[in-house]
Amino acid sequence: MKNDLTCAVVRDLLPSYVEKLTAEETGRAVERHLASCPECAARRAAMVGPELAAKLEEDQRELDYLKRMKQKSRFRVVLAVACTAALIAGGLAAKVFLIGVPIQPQTYSLRHYVDEENVLHLVIDCVDSAMAYYGWEQDEENSVVSIYGRAVTASPVHNEGWGRLLIPVENVEEVWLCGELVYQDGVVIKAGTMERYESRTPYVGDAPALGRVAAAIGLDEENWSYTVRLSTGERPYRWTVEFQGHWGDRLIEKFMRYYYGPQMLALVDNLDEVGWVYTTATSSGKTRCEGVLTLEEADARLPELTARNDCQYGRGWTELESVKDFAQTPAGVQVLHNLLSSDLSFQFSPLSSR
Repeated sequence: MKNDLTCAVVRDLLPSYVEKLTAEETGRAVERHLASCPECAARRAAMVGPELAAKLEEDQRELDYLKRMKQKSRFRVVLAVACTAALIAGGLAAKVFLIGVPIQPQTYSLRHYVDEENVLHLVIDCVDSAMAYYGWEQDEENSVVSIYGRAVTASPVHNEGWGRLLIPVENVEEVWLCGELVYQDGVVIKAGTMERYESRTPYVGDAPALGRVAAAIGLDEENWSYTVRLSTGERPYRWTVEFQGHWGDRLIEKFMRYYYGPQMLALVDNLDEVGWVYTTATSSGKTRCEGVLTLEEADARLPELTARNDCQYGRGWTELESVKDFAQTPAGVQVLHNLLSSDLSFQFSPLSSR
């Protein structure tokens, strides 16, 4: 290989070369010259000397050590990252398959009843087939039973997506399942009851609150289009539902008088009357029909409803003076709903003379 440096240039570069201060390409050029020039090589040897040679050797060993440590550090970093990733993956797997999360009411369907031995049966089915339930726990304090469980992704470890719990309720006032009230004062609380109870409002003039009441009692679920008119200038306060379109029978009349109307009166504290307007078809054309249910009329039917249910189902419902009294507790709201549902079925049965 052709030497591209002269002796004069190499002699100028030797101090820097010996101290390893030259660039890599320059260093290689100096080394090529030294290999072919004994005089310059001798100058280099004289400049290094025993002490400097030893120092250079020590520096080289230190440099090699640092390189090895750097390689080990890189390996340790990679290993640490891999271990961290493995721990995270393991933690996630444990969370998903072993630990899980507290069961929420919206994740299960519930069938529950009280048998003749005064035992509450809770049959719980997960609505997601990919999930499983485990770890049921039960606490009781001041006649209130609270039941909790955990939900995980189904695996060979946990693979049951259901549960059956038996709770003696002889001296129990309330039972809560995963934060949901399912039993109170001898009454099994069904789905939708808490929504009705929590929709209560003190004022008939609060239109948004009335909308929540209508939704809670199921008025919006029917295939009916309606508007609302409120009469709050003076007593009696009235909430009137004006149905759009026409109907060939008196379906609205019965639903409003025997089912929706009493619930509306119960859930609005200062509501005195419920009215409804609809159009029906007759032989002479369309007829506008109106109806009104007063609080006094709704209250007057309570003894009949209670007696009929006691006779038919053997239930000892507590007889209250007003439909508004039922709205004071979730159990009361549930009892009123049961009474009205039974009455509505009776109104449509052949046994009814109404």
